[in-house]
Amino acid sequence: MKTYVVVPLLLVALVAGGCTEPGTAPPDVLKMAPSATVADCGTFTLDQGEQLAQDAGLCLLGAARKGQIARLQVSSPTVEGDPIITVFATRPDGSVEVVEDTRQDAYGPQEITHEICTGPALGPDGLQFGQCGP
Repeated sequence: MKTYVVVPLLLVALVAGGCTEPGTAPPDVLKMAPSATVADCGTFTLDQGEQLAQDAGLCLLGAARKGQIARLQVSSPTVEGDPIITVFATRPDGSVEVVEDTRQDAYGPQEITHEICTGPALGPDGLQFGQCGP
């Protein structure tokens, strides 16, 4: 059985901006890699109903396929409007580290989770992974 983590993508480009949110823990691979070797796939803040630009997902997948380290950060709102920040970082083995920060979600678990995901792909609903685990 496959586990999917979905980040919807659109063909429209969104405005990227800002750095990592204060207090958001970076993926381990980014702590070990010099910033010059990390490809930046963008930092996106989505509004309610907005979806991530397809180019951002393709950037991350391209780096994973080449064994390069790349970073993508997405902040998306909950139904109530609280931000959920997710940082994706590709690893040299083609897997993707996913760090999700739900501490600003008043109705969520208010924690930072860290997973390693394999089998990254673009599906009809966005980024998805074959399997994720701690």
